[in-house]
Amino acid sequence: MSDFAFIRDMRPETRDRLYSRFKLTSVPPNTTILSPGDVVDGVYLVRAGSIRVYYLDADGHEGTLYWIEEGESCILALNSLFTEIPYPAWAESEGEGTEIIEIPGALFRELFAVEPSSQKFLFEQLSGRVFELQKLLERTMRQPQEARLVLLLLTHADSEGVVHMSQEKLARHLGTVREVVARLLRNLASQGLVETAPRKVKLLDRARLDVMAEAGE
Repeated sequence: MSDFAFIRDMRPETRDRLYSRFKLTSVPPNTTILSPGDVVDGVYLVRAGSIRVYYLDADGHEGTLYWIEEGESCILALNSLFTEIPYPAWAESEGEGTEIIEIPGALFRELFAVEPSSQKFLFEQLSGRVFELQKLLERTMRQPQEARLVLLLLTHADSEGVVHMSQEKLARHLGTVREVVARLLRNLASQGLVETAPRKVKLLDRARLDVMAEAGE
């Protein structure tokens, strides 16, 4: 837990209480952690891996709201904890699985009342997510689907320029259907920008893709 700055900055006696009561859980990949309507009674800190938070529209299409990466927490879960409003989305483990540190809700509320580092952590998570969701809304309203797909590929490419996602998964992130993503990828491939294979996409010309993403902003 010392990987989290706000815990390192706590008073020793407070940190000792936290160490005695947290729970570390390993979650297999593609496992639902929270669903709409769930009561949240804890704070979830991602120690390893990532969590995808998404919604379903009226037609049943998924759309990614944000990813919770290592060192982060879910602001929707934090909001549910403090307001006692049921969780409004889905949260699912990604990649190879996720390690989660869970702090009991009652304990975190106590820490929040007395530890400035806990207050700073919550407000940093909130401000970051609000800005991220605002950008997502703007992109959804005005960006062409191709530009949104390019940005998604650039964001999730590994060091070798490979995005390890199927076309179906890319479609779920963008809130569309696989056929649309397949058509967009064919167009990008015809320009020599990407190369597709089962469950992955390789970026061939990252510089040109960067230009396309910037033009769509």
